[in-house]
Amino acid sequence: MTRARQASRGTRSRRGGAQLLAQAGDHIIAGLDKITVPTLVLVGADDTHFLAAADYMARKIPRGTRVTIPNAGHASNLHQPAAFNRAVTQFLGGLPVAT
Repeated sequence: MTRARQASRGTRSRRGGAQLLAQAGDHIIAGLDKITVPTLVLVGADDTHFLAAADYMARKIPRGTRVTIPNAGHASNLHQPAAFNRAVTQFLGGLPVAT
């Protein structure tokens, strides 16, 4: 079985996003809990291969916020640009202003 096919199968599991995010050089995924800034995790509702990964990332990042864009796939910024922009604007608007 090819690596791509194995990855595709992993995304369909119910074990969570960790399997999907497992990769060679997984130090980035392993370090999600070290991110100290507010982080927006956006995912399209129809992007079924990445819903679990988005949940995993939002849980692992201490100040992570997950937003699901309805009626959008992997390119939610292209599929639903208004909803995408609204989510980003709301997230950024909620951040403290640096002095």
